[in-house]
Amino acid sequence: MSSLSLSNWTTIAESSFPWEREALDFVRNQFPAHEPYRAWSNLEFIATDGSINEVDLLVFTPQGFFLIEIKSRPGKLFGDPGTWTWEDGRQFTTDNPLIAANTKAKKLRSLLERQKVCKGKGMPFIEAIIFCSAADLRCELQGIARYRVCLRDRNQNGTTPARPGIMAAIKRRECPGLAPQPKGTHDRPTAKMIGQALEQAGIRASQRQRKVSDYVLEQLIGEGPGYQDWQSTHTQFSSTKRWVRLYLVRTEAAAEDRKMIERAAEREFQLLEMLQHPGILRTYGYTPHELGPALIFEYDPLAIRLDHYLAQRKDSLSVDMRLDLMRQIAEVVRFAHDKKVVHRGLCPQSILVTEPQRDRPRIKIFNWQVGYRAGSSTSGGSRVTATSHVDRLVDDASTAYLAPEAIAEQGVAGEHLDIFSLGAIAFHLFSDGRASGKCGIEYHTREEN
Repeated sequence: MSSLSLSNWTTIAESSFPWEREALDFVRNQFPAHEPYRAWSNLEFIATDGSINEVDLLVFTPQGFFLIEIKSRPGKLFGDPGTWTWEDGRQFTTDNPLIAANTKAKKLRSLLERQKVCKGKGMPFIEAIIFCSAADLRCELQGIARYRVCLRDRNQNGTTPARPGIMAAIKRRECPGLAPQPKGTHDRPTAKMIGQALEQAGIRASQRQRKVSDYVLEQLIGEGPGYQDWQSTHTQFSSTKRWVRLYLVRTEAAAEDRKMIERAAEREFQLLEMLQHPGILRTYGYTPHELGPALIFEYDPLAIRLDHYLAQRKDSLSVDMRLDLMRQIAEVVRFAHDKKVVHRGLCPQSILVTEPQRDRPRIKIFNWQVGYRAGSSTSGGSRVTATSHVDRLVDDASTAYLAPEAIAEQGVAGEHLDIFSLGAIAFHLFSDGRASGKCGIEYHTREEN
């Protein structure tokens, strides 16, 4: 670890992105130089669940302990609590980054409180904040979508009013969505304890585990229950890009949990080996890794998830285009059913739209880890058994598109599960991107109660 101009600011690794360095400098140049203020920038940690997590900035102040995710896209930002869209010549849509940042904060707190220096002591909560650092950003987020989102602080200039931003948040908790008072103790001894816990946890800039087979994991592009998806580049051929899905098998996990994740990876690979179709994301291999098994997929940097595509195009997508997308999805499902394969987790989050700017975009279905294949003496091919842990292998947002019995009843199987999901997706397509109902787990819980 190397410290820069401030003795209480530790740079774990220098950022390779100029816009991120500039955002960090904005905070560092105004950061108090006295205790208990402390900051750590560009760190990486392996959580207790085996996931690889990158943190842009971690800040401890008398007003809280904050994990800050930097987003530097310029232009206009709008969206809702689940989905954000930037517009600057072209549109870029993603999940609200606060969701992932909040999960990351919980993982880091869990890791730190396990360290020897923290035994018997209280670890303060880590609160996630999104710093949208582009100086000219027009932020049009409203209501809950604006929670824990900070822009640059701005002093009053003539008729232009002052605006509290990231510094006001970490020094005075002036930020939508932050409670007036912090949780936990934020004094000099706690700051020292956290610094020691970071050292004991092995927080560093090491890239030793960031390689799978012949591919270097470069950028996290998605994650879900038990896995992370990475944009990756071949070690010898820099123009060769792949999507690497790393299934996370915790070393401390119970044997049943380890087997569940390992079987999910094996199941997805086995099913995809049987499903060679232009409408199904192609796999190039299965390989072991010290963090868990990994699958290597084709990668298209222009592809976009169906739910994000609809968020971008809901006002301009014609009925004919919606029908064509639905027809493509149904044809792929029919192809899979002809092969005796059932997806079981079909939803907009499991469908990619390729060539999204064309008049007739194409789709590719992925996320087959809860699927199965019903073998028979006449159908040929191997039987791939279904999992009884659907609720633990799909995220909550996806369950709104699943048949209730797919979650509620262990061992339920049948093509009708995908037919239900097709209907829910059709509703999504023709209702400007609104989900067809509540989270499936929430629905089932309500029915039980």
